[in-house]
Amino acid sequence: MLYFYLQELNFLLALAGLIMLAATIALLTDQLFFKGIYLAKRIGLFLWPLIISLTAGSVALSLLYSEYFGFVPCSLCWLQRIAIYPQIILALTAYIHKDRVHFPLYGMVLSIFGFVVAVYHYIYQMIPKEKMAAGVMPCLADGTADCADKIINEFGFITFPFISAVTFALLITLYKQLKTSN
Repeated sequence: MLYFYLQELNFLLALAGLIMLAATIALLTDQLFFKGIYLAKRIGLFLWPLIISLTAGSVALSLLYSEYFGFVPCSLCWLQRIAIYPQIILALTAYIHKDRVHFPLYGMVLSIFGFVVAVYHYIYQMIPKEKMAAGVMPCLADGTADCADKIINEFGFITFPFISAVTFALLITLYKQLKTSN
């Protein structure tokens, strides 16, 4: 039944990606130029729920697309999953134990790795097919799925790797905020 709503879900994910991008830019601007006096103090109480819901939502959506809709993840998608999947368990454990010292560092390292892979994947998808044939950028293709396939292609530039990169960027920003809000 959900399969009939795939286009609507893609559109909503694209909008969510744009909202996360705006939130990331606003938080980074507040942290870098205003030392967190506008937004950072206001979201302090919501850091844990934001991190937990962002990681849980990412895991749930990636599983929904692969397990329910049947989209086979490519090698670069798997690397991004490797970066996001443990974060939900780490976030829940850190929340229970009130760890604001070590957890943000581990979350940032995983998110930076995921961000780099997502940016590479996004650039790979945006290169025209004729350039791909010339071997401009290698894909880690293992034969199951092509890294250049765009499952989501909204507004001409929003794809899964774009949403993934924005999610990782927002997580990095939230982890930085979590670490500094002792």
